[in-house]
Amino acid sequence: MVVLEAESADGWESVVSGCFVPLRCAGFEARFTGRMEHAPVDDGISVSLVTTCGTSAERTDRLAGSALRDDVHLSLQRSSRGIVAQGGRAASVRTGSVTVYATDRPYYLDYSWPAQQQLIVQVSRSSLGLAPELLEAAMTRLSVPGGERSPAVGNLFSYASALPADGAPPRAGETLRDLARVMLRSSFGEGGVVPRSSGGLRHTVQEFLRAHATEPDLDVGQVARRHFVSRRRLYQVFEEVGLSPAAYLRAERLRIAAAELSEPRSPQRTVEWIAYRSGFRDVTTFTRAFVRQFGCTPREWRLGPGR
Repeated sequence: MVVLEAESADGWESVVSGCFVPLRCAGFEARFTGRMEHAPVDDGISVSLVTTCGTSAERTDRLAGSALRDDVHLSLQRSSRGIVAQGGRAASVRTGSVTVYATDRPYYLDYSWPAQQQLIVQVSRSSLGLAPELLEAAMTRLSVPGGERSPAVGNLFSYASALPADGAPPRAGETLRDLARVMLRSSFGEGGVVPRSSGGLRHTVQEFLRAHATEPDLDVGQVARRHFVSRRRLYQVFEEVGLSPAAYLRAERLRIAAAELSEPRSPQRTVEWIAYRSGFRDVTTFTRAFVRQFGCTPREWRLGPGR
């Protein structure tokens, strides 16, 4: 990962143009600050976290006309608000909004409101393997319906934000492209769209298990059916990283229980209540799993140092 900072208009224009594509920046605050955390994943895809106190940027006709790549920006607005305009259309964005726009065409970004932050996946359109008509429709629409509330959007950007700073893991580019494909297809209401890669499917299932861990009736068979894959396929993608879906679900439930036991209000709630609240169906199973994971009983954890 490359981390670059700037405190002037010229400095920020150089940072943005070097990490993305050449842009003309304007509308700077008197005391401007900008920070770019840029991580190339492979030759055709990168992830960037952009934080500024407010500015605007334009990809002019001249700059777009000299583009050497067919990249598209998938941009999540992490804080503040703004406006993205391209092709005679404009989309107003706020925290949680997601926009899709091409870098080989002119565009305008008004991020002049304070406390700006965007998480951006820049990827070659041709490498996504999607129908040109779908990509054109996504770029014409500019914004993704539902934004961050969409599970497919959450899957893409949670994976992008979790990439380690010291280098992307093997096949991270494949996983990002897969999650981007699913996000774009899902945004047009295509049902049953699931990742094709092992990394994409594994991350999607992990996010699902985190979101639904407290449901006591949730099991591996249901998870497989919800993602239109066989149990064998589900176990296979987890085994590739030394896990199993059942173990992952159990660990997530234990994490929830440990956090609940550490709460100041915890003594007001019984261990039994916390066990059921965390997704376990009986206290005995919960206690045994807790001891294996943490080396102490739930009651001992509750009475630990500082609690």
